[in-house]
Amino acid sequence: MKKRKAVFLDRDGTLNYDRWDYVKSLSEFRLFDFTLSALKLIHEQDYLLILITNQSALARDMIDTAELQKIHAFLESEIKAAGTELDGIYICPHHPEDNCDCRKPKIGNVLAAVRDHDIDLEQSFFIGDSLKDMETGKRAGCRTVFVSTGIRHYSNSEFNESQQKPDYIVRDLMAAAKLIQKLEGRTSPDD
Repeated sequence: MKKRKAVFLDRDGTLNYDRWDYVKSLSEFRLFDFTLSALKLIHEQDYLLILITNQSALARDMIDTAELQKIHAFLESEIKAAGTELDGIYICPHHPEDNCDCRKPKIGNVLAAVRDHDIDLEQSFFIGDSLKDMETGKRAGCRTVFVSTGIRHYSNSEFNESQQKPDYIVRDLMAAAKLIQKLEGRTSPDD
């Protein structure tokens, strides 16, 4: 059986607005206007959509599991209403100092998704808004796409000095979706 290709997605700052004090409730969770149409476009390219998210607010007792589940249920229902679906959600609930294998930039959650969905990492992408996301993607052997919609802004020198320099830097998730479409050869180079 042929392995599947996937787009691994960071959540906060990639799909939705991020906050310096964490997204702690459904009322604080706001999708970008382009998120749903971008996810549909990616899915139409025959990529699985896999969410990989660090949620240390759980370990910090700033949000409980029930509220996080409400956020993800809302996210999934919005995506489904737009005509597509998430194929998996993988959460790291740990504090950064816990040294777990599932917290990005470690790739425990990526490897769990690979096992669950028979994913070919070399044919896959990792999209996120931080150098930590780019490091995760590189460690996993994916192509990496940095989106500039996060709350942390990086200078060109930070990108150039990073050992985990993104393969592509784009404005937002819709630009990333169009890039993947172009790389798949499904649009003309001028689109």
